[in-house]
Amino acid sequence: MIFANHAEGESKLAKLLVKQGLPEENVKVFEAFMDMEKPADYTLLDKMEAVSVSVIDLNVMSKFHQAAKVEIVKQKNEELTNRFLCFLWAAFRTRSVDFMDSFLTKWEADFCAELFVKALTAWKGAEQAKLCGKAVRIVCGESKTWESKIINEITDAENAADIADIVYENNAWVSMILYARVLEFSEKESDVVKHIIKVLDAYYPKGASSSSRYDDKVTYHVALGEAARFDKNMLAKFNELAANHTKEIAETAVRRECYKVLDMIDKSDKLCDKEYIGFLAANGRYNNADIPSHLAYIAKNRTALFTDTLKGLTDVAAVRVMAETLQKLGLTCPDINTAVSEKIEEFLRECLPQDADKVIEYLNGNIDTAEILEVLKNAQWNTCNRTDIDYYGNLGIDDYFSRYYTVLIQADVGYSKNWFIKDVTGFDLVKREDKCFDMLFRAGLPVNTAVECVADCIEKLYSDKESTIKRAADALAEHAEELEKLETADLSAIARQMAVMAFDHDPKRYKEKIMAMVEDSSKAVKTELISLLGHQTGWHDEIAELLTRKKSAAREMAVSVIEKQGAEMYKDALNAALEKEKSAKIKDRIALLIGAAVSQKPEEESSGAPVDIVAELTKGGKAKKVAWCFEGAHKEVTNADGTEAPKNYLEALLMCYAAMTNFGVSPTANSLAEKLDKRSLEGFAAEVFGKWLDNGAQAKTKWVLYFAAIHGGNAMVDDFMHYIKYWGENSRGAIASEAVRAMALSGSTTALMNVDGMSRKFKNKMVRGAAAEALRNAAEELGLTTEELADKIVPDLGFDENMCREFDFGPRQFKVYLAAGNELQIFSGDKQVKNLPKPGVNDDAEKAAAASADFKEMKKQLKTVAANQKARLESVLMNDRKWSQEGWNALFVKNAVMHSFAIGLIWGLYDENGRLTETFRYTEEGSFNSIEDDEIELAPNGSIGLVHPLELTEEQISQWKEQLEDYEIVQPFPQLERKVYRMTDEERKSHAIMRFDGIELNSLSLIGKMTKAGWYKGQAEDAGFFYYFWREDVSSRAKQSDGSYLAEGVLADLEFSGASIVNYDFEGEDVTINKLELYKPGADLYRAQPVAVGEVSDRYFSELIMQLTSVLGKPEEE
Repeated sequence: MIFANHAEGESKLAKLLVKQGLPEENVKVFEAFMDMEKPADYTLLDKMEAVSVSVIDLNVMSKFHQAAKVEIVKQKNEELTNRFLCFLWAAFRTRSVDFMDSFLTKWEADFCAELFVKALTAWKGAEQAKLCGKAVRIVCGESKTWESKIINEITDAENAADIADIVYENNAWVSMILYARVLEFSEKESDVVKHIIKVLDAYYPKGASSSSRYDDKVTYHVALGEAARFDKNMLAKFNELAANHTKEIAETAVRRECYKVLDMIDKSDKLCDKEYIGFLAANGRYNNADIPSHLAYIAKNRTALFTDTLKGLTDVAAVRVMAETLQKLGLTCPDINTAVSEKIEEFLRECLPQDADKVIEYLNGNIDTAEILEVLKNAQWNTCNRTDIDYYGNLGIDDYFSRYYTVLIQADVGYSKNWFIKDVTGFDLVKREDKCFDMLFRAGLPVNTAVECVADCIEKLYSDKESTIKRAADALAEHAEELEKLETADLSAIARQMAVMAFDHDPKRYKEKIMAMVEDSSKAVKTELISLLGHQTGWHDEIAELLTRKKSAAREMAVSVIEKQGAEMYKDALNAALEKEKSAKIKDRIALLIGAAVSQKPEEESSGAPVDIVAELTKGGKAKKVAWCFEGAHKEVTNADGTEAPKNYLEALLMCYAAMTNFGVSPTANSLAEKLDKRSLEGFAAEVFGKWLDNGAQAKTKWVLYFAAIHGGNAMVDDFMHYIKYWGENSRGAIASEAVRAMALSGSTTALMNVDGMSRKFKNKMVRGAAAEALRNAAEELGLTTEELADKIVPDLGFDENMCREFDFGPRQFKVYLAAGNELQIFSGDKQVKNLPKPGVNDDAEKAAAASADFKEMKKQLKTVAANQKARLESVLMNDRKWSQEGWNALFVKNAVMHSFAIGLIWGLYDENGRLTETFRYTEEGSFNSIEDDEIELAPNGSIGLVHPLELTEEQISQWKEQLEDYEIVQPFPQLERKVYRMTDEERKSHAIMRFDGIELNSLSLIGKMTKAGWYKGQAEDAGFFYYFWREDVSSRAKQSDGSYLAEGVLADLEFSGASIVNYDFEGEDVTINKLELYKPGADLYRAQPVAVGEVSDRYFSELIMQLTSVLGKPEEE
């Protein structure tokens, strides 16, 4: 038996091996050798002959892998596994790698080789097992992981020949590469060389004709070419077989670094042909150090053939390489530009058969641009036979190329236009927008035609359109004299958008052209115009005049610009426009602006004005849009003086948001809200939000989110957080993201703090992105970084710098102090009380009720704030945030809520290079104490950060622990007690962390724990399975000149054997953890290369391993 009670499993494996080619007679060998009740009998394997497997049956192999996983892998019996691998080797030799899927979570040549070395040592001995392992590694690299570099690393001739002999039996084509590599670095005929020649000679009939594999033939011929130096028979066979595919042999020889094969071809009159020379020239452009000598040999010894080849090539880079070769040898060389222009002319005669002569005359400067534009208007382009002509990359920009590019950019060839131009010029518009207008204007193209041509190319892009428009506009702006001639009226939308962006470089210079575009119908153009004009506060009269235009587009543009600039300086023009405006939509927006202008006036000037706004916003049935908000009973809203606010006043307030086109803060709404009682308005906002939810939270009325967030107070924050989470988990990411943006505009520090939390850790990627964007926008408005904003939005909850907040019951006042650990201490005069008492009969009923409600809300907020800040500070241990001393003092000393964190944690002073120079703690008395418990002054130029135990010695950690115990200080989270994990030297150099490799867990348990720890599921692949978890830890984001953001931090990717992205299986299944890789933030995990582990900070590594250890189990630790 294989092992107890598993005869059926053994039989299944044996039968599957038979179906894959194992002879029936070897089944008994399998049964006997795999009997775990007896010692391993390796003589049984010695008698077996290896099977040559030509075709793998994928269906059989799939069943085999499943059976092997159950019967071998999951038994976790090392002896059982080793025996099984030994049997596979005896049966299939290096083709055994095809049977290894069940033993691997991901194909890695090194790991696969290690398994075989370990298994074969007891049978073959250590030295032979190592050779077999090397053979496995090479075959894996060639057939599984596509790492040809593995075979190219072989430099020991004798060792390589032995490995090749092992591989030869079942992977002849791989062995031929190995034999060729051995011959490449063999300088004289040796026993090894003789042995290889003998093998090649015996293989000759098969290698010459009968093998069905292309690789078998070509690699055999490469090996023959290497052997030809040593044996005339090999040379004759090489010349015979290589004649029909010299280029293919050369390609393989170069890829496999077998350059002496090229010597044989160079010297052969039969083999050295134009195709071969062209191949060498094409590869010479890649700075391949071995190619130039071969080109030089051919140029010197076959000059006529070499020159003829040069003249016939269309690859400009190859032409340049060949010309340089001739020049270095002092041989006659055709003019490169002439040679390339001849290729262009040949291409044009195929591409423009009817107009080629005229175009060629233009390229040579014989006719002007105006004439060629007429020719090209109706040109018929044939792009079927286009060829690669990289003029730009090899010869750069000159007059000829500028004219050539000018011709091609006129081509009407559909959506392949950019590819077409790139192929036949080497110029890529997306990468070199800065050069396109230089060339077009150099060729004399009129500015309107040039701009339209570039816009046409951009319109045909499949991605990156907006960024390309921006860069093209920047390039256009460099040509101010040409830009002054631009007439925008007849341009396409993209061309007009580009023009406005170019005008924005010098608005004063192009003012007349800008103002001529204010009635443009394109949304993109209008957006750019609003942005441009919004900054031109000195153009008041021109903007105001737009309000009087007949066309609504001009008036709407004026309103949009005034919304940007502020309504105060346009109040007279707005009032006049309101009386005459006929468009209801524009009139509503003007009314809102008038309200904004009123709200910007001093109080005494604006008295009574909001009533006019109320009438304007609600007249003529406009309020029907918000009628549903008043259906059924609704809470009474009172004015600040206690009187009831009329319904039309509330309708006007709601209309401020319902009439918005771009959602945000409404100055008019704020002006109206100021007249209302804050608490009753918050209740009304909550009620409207509830009705919106009852109506299905429809996107068409999402303005409610902004009304509720801005006017609902802190009480709305919890509701928003609940529904954002709910929507994010139920396929309503868009509305959840809108809610996040609304929260960020509320002005509430509590709301912003929650937005900050969502930007760091939220399950839905769309919501997390919206939170990060909202936070960045808020930070930019204040001129801060997002981390600085996160510091400023930590609420103090009404506590002063003495950690005290007073609650007024009228005749009684209670002082509440925030003590260590955020414990609340309540005093009535000098007497401490356990709880805030209930209002009494002698208290002021209104004040006492408000104070009790505020106390209850404060306790709830304190819990939330403390939890959020605890998580944020723990993340500092991973991401290494530093504060200026002023910033640290403002956050941790002056803010009562953060005071306990300042006292309970150990801090470090860091120099400008980030080196820890001093550790200290902050005391309740307001001093800084050293590790010796001495009061110290901090050096003025250092920054402050949270110390990681990695930075401390065991003695320092012990000293700090003792000091905290002496003062009975409990840390808010484990800092000094934190487990530390250090990189090994091997890990530091590696691009993967293998500490968790092979750990098995239940899939449902793994998904739950990883999600809770802040990791996200990877992208769903075939059959809805995902194969990795990821998390992104961004320490900072810097805005770049193009408006994008460059993130600093780490993206971690944990690979595993895979699970369904939807939990159909209520019990889950066992899955296996593979490797952990680290990337730059924002990396595409399917294309990017991981960074070396040593590139991340030691503290990040330690924190990441600590987190994963808590989820996956314990790796090696310190």
